[in-house]
Amino acid sequence: MIFAILLAAATSAPAAPAQTDYPAGIRAGKLLCSNPDPAAKTCSNIDSFIRAADGTLTDTGETLLASEPLVTLETSVIVHAEGATNCGVLELADLKKARVRVNGELLPPDRNALVVDKIVEKMSPLAGRKACETLHMDGGKLIKSANMEGVDVKIPDKPVAWIAPGDGYRVAPTSAAPPTTPEQPKP
Repeated sequence: MIFAILLAAATSAPAAPAQTDYPAGIRAGKLLCSNPDPAAKTCSNIDSFIRAADGTLTDTGETLLASEPLVTLETSVIVHAEGATNCGVLELADLKKARVRVNGELLPPDRNALVVDKIVEKMSPLAGRKACETLHMDGGKLIKSANMEGVDVKIPDKPVAWIAPGDGYRVAPTSAAPPTTPEQPKP
């Protein structure tokens, strides 16, 4: 009898989402934080995922562009997430809808358009290419690897973490540990 109760409890308990499973993290309502700094609660990028009624998945990402002043760029892209892989195509139309924040404040529409136009100009050769990110574990850490079709440059891997929307994380530079100076011998 006790065995049956324990077995029933074990089979009805929800399993924790696998770290490397995009759909599980998305279903759990998590955000994906790149280069997490738990002490400062900062990320270099935070992706949120919204599934529409038609099944379309939108990845809205806020990315750190500059530290001083703090400048971030928010873009939204339709993606397909399956298992450990998340793929999408950044179209120029998506990029033109980007929103720029300076020190957390959205730029006025005219200034936003000027900045976005410069970004579009620089990134237009990459527009329309399929980009994929894959999650994997390495040494007990969750890592995101990325590649883009038609680009032979190795995109550096980065540590990531699934975070809850209410965890208090924000896009900002990571905190740097204060430099340590060796203690000087006393005369």
